[in-house]
Formats: sequence, structure tokens, C-alpha cells
Amino acid sequence: MINISSHTFGFFFQANSYIGVNEKGEAFAVDIGGDSERFMKYLEENGLTLKMILLTHGHFDHIRGVADVSEKTGAKVYIHSDDAVMLTDPEACLSRFVGGMEFKPVNDFVTVSDGDVLDFCGTEIKVIHTPGHTPGGVCYILDDVIFSGDTLFCGSVGRTDFPGSSHAQMLDSLDKLAELGKDKDYHVYPGHNEDTTLSREIKYNPYFR
Repeated sequence: MINISSHTFGFFFQANSYIGVNEKGEAFAVDIGGDSERFMKYLEENGLTLKMILLTHGHFDHIRGVADVSEKTGAKVYIHSDDAVMLTDPEACLSRFVGGMEFKPVNDFVTVSDGDVLDFCGTEIKVIHTPGHTPGGVCYILDDVIFSGDTLFCGSVGRTDFPGSSHAQMLDSLDKLAELGKDKDYHVYPGHNEDTTLSREIKYNPYFR
């Protein structure tokens, strides 16, 4: 069984970070959210061993702190190939856009593609490519949970006015999530704000068509 906790380790744009933990204390993180010291303190206080860092996309407010955390823990970093440039380029990840805050590149990472299935200590995590907010935006699916990053929010979606964003691709990505919702409901953990369910978003979110 995987226990999931929600955090806001960063101070910028209140980006969410999620930590999934199994019965052995092995953990994965979905995004870091900025403050690597607070993140590491949480791991240490709870006796957790971080194995994986799953990035929903490459924007600065979600990847700041990844380099330090991965170096200190040895955890593998995963990102879609279309967003990989954002891990090493402060222009691409919008670091300069948010005031030139310190940017530390991530040079050691694994790229993922649509349909990939990742192994977290014997538990499968599926990758779904959901471009729109960024070219390489993804959602991660674990059982009946979707980590939606900045693709899907409660009552809204991620912005599509950034370089590389596409409103048309966002709508196509929502169609892909709506297809998932035909089989069963999912608990949705987004990149910002409160969690929700896929059925609720399909019914009430104005961006679903």
C-alpha cells in the first residue's frame, strides 16, 4: 500500500509536492516545489528513503530544488523528453521570468514517454503525456490516483500562454483524461491548489468539452 501526503515545500506560486511512501519507508516524490532544505528535513524526520523524483513538467516552480535533492538522496529524476531542456536551461524553465532566482541545473535524469510504466519498488506508475501547459507535460497514474501537474486543476487548467504552451493541445489532453474517466474515477492531485476527483472535473470543469 502506498500512502500519499501533500506538501508545499516551495515559496513560489505555492506549487504542490507529493510524497508516496510504501510500508518499508521507501518513497517517491512528484515534483519538489522549491525548498530542498525543507524537503530533506521532512525525509529525515520521517525516516524515508527517496527512490524517485517524478516531474510533471519542467517549469521552475516545480523543479527548483530537484538538483540538490537528487544529489543528496541518489534518487532518479524522471521527466518527459520534450521538457528535458528545462532541467538545464534557465530560460526554458522560466527561471529568468520569475526574477532570476538561483537556478541549479539537473544533469542526471531519465526521460519518459507516453505509455511508459515505471517501477517504484514493485509498484507500477504509468506515464500519460498531456501537453498543453508545456510540450512535455505528463500525468502519473498510480492505481486510482492521478498526479496531474499543471494539466488539470480543481475547476481549471494550467496556463497556455507561456512559450511552448498550446491551448489546442491542452484540450486534447483533457480529452485523454476524460477517456480514462469512462472506466473508473480517480483522485486527482494537481500541481497547485486543492485536490479533486476526475469525475467532478469532467462534470463541472468548464475546460472539458
